[in-house]
Amino acid sequence: MELQVHMGPNAVLLCLLGLLLQPDVGQAQRMVTIQTGPLYRVKGFHVSITCTVSGFQGPDEQTFHFSAYKPSRPSQEIQIISTADKMYSYAVYSSRIHSGDIWIERLSGSSVVFHINNALLEDTAEIECHTPNTDIRYLGTYSAKTSLHVVEDTLLATYSGPSSVDLFEGDTLQLECLASSQTFQHTHLSVTWLLQSDAEAEPRPIIILDRDLTVRPGEGYDTRYQSRQVSIEKVEETQYRLRMTQVQQADQGRIFCRVQEWVQDPDRTWFNIASRDAQPVDVVIKTVEVGEDSFATRIKVTDANLQEGKTVEVRCSVESQNLLELFFTVAWFKDDQEVARLGPLGLLTVGPRYSGRATEGELRAVKTTEKDYLLTLRPARAEDQGGYHCQVWQEKRGDKGGFTQGQLQRSNSQQVNITAKESGLRVSMVPNLSATEGAPLTLSCSLSGVHGELSVTWEHKKDTPGSVFSDVIHLSQDGVTELAPQYRQRALRTFRWANDTVVLEMGDAEEGDRGIYRCTVSEWSRDTSGGMKKVASQSQQCSVAVKSLDTLVRAVLISRTVNVTVNDMIYLKCAVRGPKVPLSVRWMFKQTGSTSEETVVSVLHTGNMEWERDRDGYQLSADVGEDMSVYTLEVNKASLRNSGIYQCHVGVYLKHTQKASKSSNPLGVQVNKPVSKLSLTTDPTSTLRTIINSDIQLSCTVATATSNSSRFGITWEVDGRTIASGNRDGTVTLPDAGKRTSVITLPGPIFRLELRQVGSSDSGRYLCKVEEWLQDTAGEWYSLPPQSASVQVVVNEKPSDFHMDQTLIETKGREGEQIDITCRILSGKDDPSSHFALTWLFQRNSPDPGSANTITLLTYTQQGDLTYRDSPASLQNRLRFSRPDPGTFLLTVDNAELDDSGKFWCTVEQYQHNCHGKWEKKGSQRSGDTQVTVNPIEATLHLQKTNRAMTVTDQQNGFKVECLVQSRSSDRSVFDVIWSRTQITQDQERTQVVFRASRDGTLNAMDSGLMFDRPTATHFSLTFPTTGPSDWGSYSCQVTEWLPMPGDRWRKLAEDKSGELTITIQTKGKSTFSLNNATKKVEVKEGQRLDLDCSVASEGSNPSSSSYTITWLFQRRDSDSYITLLSQDHNGRLTLPGSDNRLRLSRPARNTFGLVILNAVPEDSGAYICKVELHQYDCASQWKVVAFGESGLITVNVHGLEANLHVKKDDHHLNVTELKDSFKVDCIITSQSSEESLFEVTWFRSWGNNQRVPIFKITRNGALQGFDNVRTGLIFARPKVTSFTLTVPQAVDSDSGQYSCKVVEWVRTPTNTWKKMAEDQSGFLNLQVYTAAISQAEVSAHEVITPVFVILILILVVVVAILAWKMHQAKVAQKKRQESLWAESNPLKPSPEAL
Repeated sequence: MELQVHMGPNAVLLCLLGLLLQPDVGQAQRMVTIQTGPLYRVKGFHVSITCTVSGFQGPDEQTFHFSAYKPSRPSQEIQIISTADKMYSYAVYSSRIHSGDIWIERLSGSSVVFHINNALLEDTAEIECHTPNTDIRYLGTYSAKTSLHVVEDTLLATYSGPSSVDLFEGDTLQLECLASSQTFQHTHLSVTWLLQSDAEAEPRPIIILDRDLTVRPGEGYDTRYQSRQVSIEKVEETQYRLRMTQVQQADQGRIFCRVQEWVQDPDRTWFNIASRDAQPVDVVIKTVEVGEDSFATRIKVTDANLQEGKTVEVRCSVESQNLLELFFTVAWFKDDQEVARLGPLGLLTVGPRYSGRATEGELRAVKTTEKDYLLTLRPARAEDQGGYHCQVWQEKRGDKGGFTQGQLQRSNSQQVNITAKESGLRVSMVPNLSATEGAPLTLSCSLSGVHGELSVTWEHKKDTPGSVFSDVIHLSQDGVTELAPQYRQRALRTFRWANDTVVLEMGDAEEGDRGIYRCTVSEWSRDTSGGMKKVASQSQQCSVAVKSLDTLVRAVLISRTVNVTVNDMIYLKCAVRGPKVPLSVRWMFKQTGSTSEETVVSVLHTGNMEWERDRDGYQLSADVGEDMSVYTLEVNKASLRNSGIYQCHVGVYLKHTQKASKSSNPLGVQVNKPVSKLSLTTDPTSTLRTIINSDIQLSCTVATATSNSSRFGITWEVDGRTIASGNRDGTVTLPDAGKRTSVITLPGPIFRLELRQVGSSDSGRYLCKVEEWLQDTAGEWYSLPPQSASVQVVVNEKPSDFHMDQTLIETKGREGEQIDITCRILSGKDDPSSHFALTWLFQRNSPDPGSANTITLLTYTQQGDLTYRDSPASLQNRLRFSRPDPGTFLLTVDNAELDDSGKFWCTVEQYQHNCHGKWEKKGSQRSGDTQVTVNPIEATLHLQKTNRAMTVTDQQNGFKVECLVQSRSSDRSVFDVIWSRTQITQDQERTQVVFRASRDGTLNAMDSGLMFDRPTATHFSLTFPTTGPSDWGSYSCQVTEWLPMPGDRWRKLAEDKSGELTITIQTKGKSTFSLNNATKKVEVKEGQRLDLDCSVASEGSNPSSSSYTITWLFQRRDSDSYITLLSQDHNGRLTLPGSDNRLRLSRPARNTFGLVILNAVPEDSGAYICKVELHQYDCASQWKVVAFGESGLITVNVHGLEANLHVKKDDHHLNVTELKDSFKVDCIITSQSSEESLFEVTWFRSWGNNQRVPIFKITRNGALQGFDNVRTGLIFARPKVTSFTLTVPQAVDSDSGQYSCKVVEWVRTPTNTWKKMAEDQSGFLNLQVYTAAISQAEVSAHEVITPVFVILILILVVVVAILAWKMHQAKVAQKKRQESLWAESNPLKPSPEAL
């Protein structure tokens, strides 16, 4: 459909008028543009960014602001610099702007360049250029951003040649420069060689290799470049060479290379981001000055220091003005002996000593240029060393062509040094090698750098101590082999293989071949006389381990039919792993319950089979493989006699000689009886009631049987007593000779029991117990678990006529008193035919009545037998039973205890003799309860508390401390009495126990000479016969009252303290004797040595006539009294009240007394004081205490060891799929409590929902303990002190499970005992073994799968190789089509401008 619009002339005019009235039509928009990024620049070099604004209104000169947005904070603006505002920049840029490092260059009013002279890595940012609005309205863009990346400077330019070079005019100059860059951005390099003479301020380029690999000569070198006299070459990837021939005087100066790095910006322009100059070399060009009819000669040796085999080059140069028109003869001399001479027409003559070398091509002399003559000797020999010079004669040619020697010029001499050639021979061997006993042993020695002929010597050193190397075999450089005498009977040879390997082969390795083998290779060369000389010799060693067959062969007995039922099949597999050698296998069997082992069958190594036991259905088969053979012992129909322990013994043979013997693990086989299906029924089914003197019949019927051929044994019991029995053959046994009892067997089978003239004693539960018998395949009978059925028989009699007193009685008693409990018969006691049996019972009071237990105290039978039953020993010894009259039973509890509170009662049974003389129970009744309450003894202990004071002036007088008990809680109580002394000084109060009288009569005196007395049972006294200066203080006694309880137990009733007796000692005169009484705190660790000391501050008397008594006292933290550790009297006698052999007394100085405690323990923590008494001779020449003192309190804290055991707890999962694989269970201790700790490690295994089972253990003393019923053959190792490993070799299916270890840490205590410090457990190793029992089917499947798998791998490798080749060809073709700027693709070519 076509739409047509028709407009009139008026409409067109209106549209044009509207357009003219639009104010914005044709107005320009502001546009800010910045150099396109990203821009990559190098740290330390110049950065410039151009910014331009267009379409603006207002002044011609616009304002520009530059800001940065860092990658770490892309939204935060950091102001850098402005063209108008000097305060615009942030502080981070201010210093750089003031120093001129950052600045703006204005190109015009609307265009500027932002400069950074020295770029930094932190300059990486988004750079924004912003222009403030100068227009009437906002329209367009006012800012633009570009990305600046500053990278590290990796440009290198290096010159490694000499720092100066001296040349003559016309010589050749060759210099090399290394240039590289590691910038990650794609960049190009340009290399320029420059020359700066002394007269030039700036260097001038000689030749340039541009960034696009074009070559341009420098100004003034165009002609020489075109004539190839100046060139630049890229020798290697980073090596650039300058070559200048025919050097001139103008070439003299400093020559260096300048490397520039270029990057292509997004606008396709190239920017020089980095530049570096290499070290300059000073080049000196000497002028050759010769006359018009003269010439000059020079000599130059290319390399003055050579090795033998290199090339000697001696160059003679001739300088003359008209060189092309002249002829010369040049001769070379070494040590004034002519080597060679080159005639004017190029004819070479050689000196007598060098004629042979010239013939062999080792000597050459040629004219290389118009002025250069070169002598070459290759290879260099030692005799080529010496001083070389040239002699040159000018030859004048006559008209007839002959030459006449003219002027002679001789060059200076240059020394050539020849050093012996260093051999490049290198020998290497595998450091470790293993071989199998009986298998070939091959050793190889790899060679490199071989240039001459070789000789080889093999040596062997056994692995026994003191062994030395001895020869095995020697191969000379002529190829002659010589064996050592002890190896001449062995199959042994050595040879050189493929020119770089020497091989030693030994057939049938023996255990004696283990040890270290040394391969010594010598290189030989011919000297000048033609003889052979050894150039170099290299040796390498290899440790060879010969694995004996005894260590390689393993026998494992496995089976899945170790728990079977009679008539099932048994399969036992003996898997022998190891090399394929002749084996003998002997099957051993120890029947269950037997102590001897017997042989079942033997397979000899020759293949013969010998049965040595009744075959009993045994069958044997063998499957022999390369590295494993399986011998299967089968039992077709198992019988009970097949139960027992099976084991296979394997013999290993070589050449019909047994080399090893191995036994498998023992394997238990259990043949079980079948599950019984026997069930019984009785007639009557439950209860039979009858009366006395009637006959009864009880029937027991076999409802179902396990087998149709079963036989049965029958037993009839009543209340646990057998009354009749019959065996499987039908023989019946009656204990009472069948007087009233008979048993009849009926078809079914049915077993009937008949009892005649029953009495009340025949009542009870009659049990029919049937035992089923079966016969196995060996003809042996075995029984199945018996089944039983029962019938309750009740024979009724007349009712009993006796009754008990069932009155409830409450009895109260006091602790320690006697309690009587009575049980009475009210009626029936006077019948002379009746006898009574009694049982006393007791129920102790309990807060929870439902948890109270009833205790049977005693029983008294109708025949008068008394038996104590379940009562505790403490109660049983206090019980007395009596019967004051026929109807009264009395129970007496002596020395009542609180636990005797409770309920007592009795049960009484009435018995009479029946007509057969047997006891018959007529009836029984329970008495009423007697509730007994035992009240505790009240504590009424009280001591006399009178306080007294006493002053002692004469030390020969003593004093007495009384302790009087005024009241006691019980007459049976005993006392424990402790006398103590309290001394109060200015800064402390100390209480010390001085004497103790224990309740058992033991006396313990803390001070010697004390006298104890007990005038009465409640009166105790302690007498101090003499008084010393340290006896002052307050004395008191403390009494503890104890009550003896049954069972050698004691109960503490009460304790009380007496009044105090204060003793004041007054001595004649005043002594200035004192001890240092400063308090101390000592901190030590358990096991360390504890050193304490006290010292005399002031003696106050003549030291020569004085002596000391020293006593060390100790108070534990949990005690309120001091004990004496040790003391030494003034005569030097040492007393140790205790048995602690860790205590030592030291006296480092006369006035210093030390206490040493070895191996401190936490129990040594507490307070220590030192007491010192000063003794002097009196007028009667007797020692007398004249002063005393005590040290300050020493507080000791012994820190015990902290448990810091930690075992690595990483969990791991491991799958084992190969039968031969082994696995390790690591147990690593990461921290321990003490460096002296010992460890006990136990490994566990669990599987399924079973509990953990220990499989191996190492005790702290290193004893190894395996658990044979779990896993055998385990290998233990301890590579480090804190690292334990358990290796399970040759994993089998049953090894699957979860493995872990537990570590117990033990520490030796100071008393030389062991203390358990801590224990920890490792993580878990979850193991899954996927190997199954070995069968012929698996082996066959493996043999089929392996070739197929190999073929598939080969096909895959071929396909991958073809694909890789095609991809490589495609890349090569693509590379050829692309234009590259790299030197690998384009050869160096001169630029068009330079040609």
